[in-house]
Amino acid sequence: MMLDKQTISSFFNQISALDNIVVIPHKDPDGDAIGSSLAWLQVLSDQGLRVTVVCPNELSSNLKWMPGANEIVVYKQQQKQAADILSNANYIILLDFNALTRIGEMKSLVEKSSGKRIMFDHHPFPDAGVADVMVSEPSVSSTCELSFSVMETLGWAVSREAATCLYSGIMTDTGLLNHNSSRPEIYHMVARLVEKEIDKEFIHKKLFYSNSLNRTRLFGHALCNKLEILPSQRVALIALSREELDRFNYTIGDTEGLVNQPLSIEGIDVAALFIEKESGFVKVSFRSRGNLPVNSYSGKYFGGGGHKNAAGGEFNNAPLSEAVNLFKKTVESFLFNTSKTNEEASV
Repeated sequence: MMLDKQTISSFFNQISALDNIVVIPHKDPDGDAIGSSLAWLQVLSDQGLRVTVVCPNELSSNLKWMPGANEIVVYKQQQKQAADILSNANYIILLDFNALTRIGEMKSLVEKSSGKRIMFDHHPFPDAGVADVMVSEPSVSSTCELSFSVMETLGWAVSREAATCLYSGIMTDTGLLNHNSSRPEIYHMVARLVEKEIDKEFIHKKLFYSNSLNRTRLFGHALCNKLEILPSQRVALIALSREELDRFNYTIGDTEGLVNQPLSIEGIDVAALFIEKESGFVKVSFRSRGNLPVNSYSGKYFGGGGHKNAAGGEFNNAPLSEAVNLFKKTVESFLFNTSKTNEEASV
């Protein structure tokens, strides 16, 4: 549940201009993670505070244009510098994740740091002890929406640059307001961000319409050659091997949004994307419509979680084919029986 103004204010009131603040998004950061991180960088810097964003790994190319992105310290590339920054941190802001496993190798550095932590996140079921102060609200669309709400509650000025980052995160996490966007408040918030004179057309072009030729061809290959429909005719899956990714010169972010594509097919209610990141490690993404809880499914079979209609997970120490076979054997009975049970319970 989102904390009250007094609790959040008391945390930030402890911070002085001499303090070192570190902002951390999750590994393989998406638009919401980077958008919220850079927005906090902008807003806190405007307060005269010393702030550094440390990201576990590289950003995808469609996010590097955001204001402040060139200031991000990438742990994978600058490990010593990142370790020094975290060891000297007085305050750490955790964004868009609620379990320290989501920051990979940086987990131990954060745990060793003496800095006080505050978490802003919109995913359900946060791990206990992640932060000293936990601001969690699963009902909101994104961590950017939550962050903007907190900034407004505190009465802090949000610059055009910060608004650009916040708007970007909301658009990416809702798929241009296509999902997780039923609350009227989000539209009022988007209007207030647009009032900051952000360049909406430029943002959309950078986020959604600046694909490389390789990424476009990878999407074409995936949809033409790799899309499978399961017997129920309601579930679709795409599985891409490391060899296939290499064939299309895959870079971070190239498969972003691919899991949503099968949901555009009439009758498809569940979509899954399996990506072989390296030998023995498969990243899995799930999307669904209506009352089909892919977060529960992911938690049970792929050690993951997320939102009811958008979740992710992992499959370790086994080949891609085993992950796909497990999905095929379990997804239809689990999701459709769970949905039926939920519907009966609500009657």
